[in-house]
Amino acid sequence: MFPYRWKGMYSGDFFNLATIEGMLGAPGLKWHEYPPDVIPLWLADPDFPVAMEIKKALINAVHDEDLFYSNDLPTREAMAEKITRRNRIEATADDILITQGVIPPMWLAVRHACKAEDEVIVTDPMYHHFLSAQKVAGSKPVAWNLRLEEGYRFDIERLKGIVTPRTRLIFVCNPHNPAGRVMTEEELRGIADIAVDNEIAVMVDELWEDILFDGRQHITLASLSPEIERLTMTTWGFSKTFGVAGLRMGYTCATDEEMMTSLRMHSADCMRGTSNLARAAAPVMLDHRLDWWRRDIMAHLHKVRDLCYNRLDELPGVTYPELEGTYLMFPRFDYGKTSEELYEHMLNVGKLAFSAGTDYGSQGEGQLRMCIATSEAILNEVFDRMERALAKL
Repeated sequence: MFPYRWKGMYSGDFFNLATIEGMLGAPGLKWHEYPPDVIPLWLADPDFPVAMEIKKALINAVHDEDLFYSNDLPTREAMAEKITRRNRIEATADDILITQGVIPPMWLAVRHACKAEDEVIVTDPMYHHFLSAQKVAGSKPVAWNLRLEEGYRFDIERLKGIVTPRTRLIFVCNPHNPAGRVMTEEELRGIADIAVDNEIAVMVDELWEDILFDGRQHITLASLSPEIERLTMTTWGFSKTFGVAGLRMGYTCATDEEMMTSLRMHSADCMRGTSNLARAAAPVMLDHRLDWWRRDIMAHLHKVRDLCYNRLDELPGVTYPELEGTYLMFPRFDYGKTSEELYEHMLNVGKLAFSAGTDYGSQGEGQLRMCIATSEAILNEVFDRMERALAKL
């Protein structure tokens, strides 16, 4: 059974069921961080039911009393099989480290690659945890600026210009949060060439690999050559595709033995993988059993993305990048307001909770990030409120 807030079960509108009242009756941080008259768009958590196949795996694990200490080898084997099949990296279970989501590997990457004052290249804008992870080693973030007016193109010449002898790590997020770009093979090869030529480690977050629009293909950076594979650690998770952030499970692959040994050493004792329940659900999400989900979620996201395009086009002074991947839009509001001022106005006047663009770097000034993984009904209410709020600026 679905919780009472979902109606329609596995109907054709499976991804279009959410109502404001129903989501307020559901558990979870997203809809309860703000007062109930506020629609939350700030957290990258989808407003979709959890697939029955995942819930059955969790329930079966409880019924089987799989709650004692256990070995994570079968889960790492399933992850390695998926990486080999889908990401085109010949991986084994020994190449996999299970973590509590994809944020810990950012910390591990800095611990592995950097000492105090070493430089880490990070795009601006970028998901803010890539910046906070650097504080643990006292490394210095160096901004690789991405610009809205350039379509958030990953300018390789600009990257070359910021590499120095102190550069030890390049952070990559593909598909990119918050710009919504899916990196081209040319862009990825440009990064790979620079990393290999300068012996720089690379950490790639591929959490959004399933969320691709208009027939785009996801390319794993480490699959491009043995040389870049040796320097790269790649991390994936389940929360964005399947809406299971509460399982707290991510996985990192590094086929270079020395790199993986270092990651395991730095993670020992302070990070102990994830729970038995999360591991019980992992095989369902890694193999072909949920191919229907991957197909149907993208059909719905194409529909709501087009709805957002149409509604944003009606708003004066609003521009936005094309959404190629992720379900995060990053519109710019040319109203003479900072991102923080826009955030406050939308919250207090529009009763809409966005993320301020400057949370992701200086290049996000004047922008707001919004999660669009919800129903058409909720999004139409969002844009009705947005239109009224902007009319008061």
